[in-house]
Amino acid sequence: MNMLTPILPNDGLYIQLQWESGQILLSISKEGIQRVEKANGDRVISIRGSAQAIMSLLQGSLKLQQQLRLNELSVTASFRHILLLESVFFLAKPYDLVH
Repeated sequence: MNMLTPILPNDGLYIQLQWESGQILLSISKEGIQRVEKANGDRVISIRGSAQAIMSLLQGSLKLQQQLRLNELSVTASFRHILLLESVFFLAKPYDLVH
C-alpha cells in the first residue's frame, strides 16, 4: 500500500462494486482501503458487472479499460477517477516472481 499512497486522495473516494447477487462499498484514501456501510459525500464511483468480471479486475487478470471495451464492466465516474482506479488496480495487482 505504501507505493500507492502518493496517488491516493486525502479524502475518501468511495468505490461501489456491484454484481448479480451482491455489492460492496469501499473507501479508498491515503489512510488505506476499507469496507464501509455508507458513503460520506458525493465522491462515489460505481462499477457494475458479473462477479467473474469484478474478480478479474481485483486480481489483475484484466485491466479496467480492457473490461470496459469488452462491455464486461460499466463504470459511473469521471475520466480522472477511472484513470486513478486503473492505476491503483494495476499497481496493487500481485506479480509472479521469477526465481
